[in-house]
Amino acid sequence: MLFRLHTHGFIWYIWKARNEKIFENVDKDPLEILRLAEKETHSRQEAQSELHVESHGVLNLGVRSRVRDISHVTNFSGFRCFVDGSWKESDQFSGLGWCCTSSSGESPTMGAANLRRSLSPLHIEVEALLWAMKCMIGADNQDVAFFTDCSDLVKMVSSPTEWPTFSVYLEELQSDTEEFTNFSLSLISQSANVKADNLARKIRTEPHLITYVNNIPRDWLV
Repeated sequence: MLFRLHTHGFIWYIWKARNEKIFENVDKDPLEILRLAEKETHSRQEAQSELHVESHGVLNLGVRSRVRDISHVTNFSGFRCFVDGSWKESDQFSGLGWCCTSSSGESPTMGAANLRRSLSPLHIEVEALLWAMKCMIGADNQDVAFFTDCSDLVKMVSSPTEWPTFSVYLEELQSDTEEFTNFSLSLISQSANVKADNLARKIRTEPHLITYVNNIPRDWLV
């Protein structure tokens, strides 16, 4: 659960508890610190419920951080690409998954790949988005709306200067967006991202490095 907290908020509460212990001899319950940090995270999410990055950001992207309900949306232009990453500390690999649907009604295309375990769950979410973008570029899909269930990924793309640890990834992302005529990234619920999540989870547990693009094993499809 810790990796989903807003990093700066959690560090601030740890620092505050440390100072109270040193200067005031006050002990704080670690669980209470965690709850306070979670509360701050939720407050930040509500305050930033809708973000649109225009000309003032490092990235000129359309970014939506409010959870979108697209389960009943059938009319759209271009392509919709759902992305997800899967990370488990005890596993050797991390998993990447994406599923792309077309407004023209063509059969969905899908991709799944694994990598040596990333540093954190958020790292693999970024890597999943970057790989999906490269796959869309390779397929010459230029009008693409991307969807993720990772709120921190959306925040990162909308406010890249606040995430210096990921600057290399964000520079690569900015470069790749230039290949699209229309690009957007939106937050959706986990229940709306089942296919990409399933692909990422399945390939994470494979015993060796492997990549699938449009040749997904039948028993992986849901």
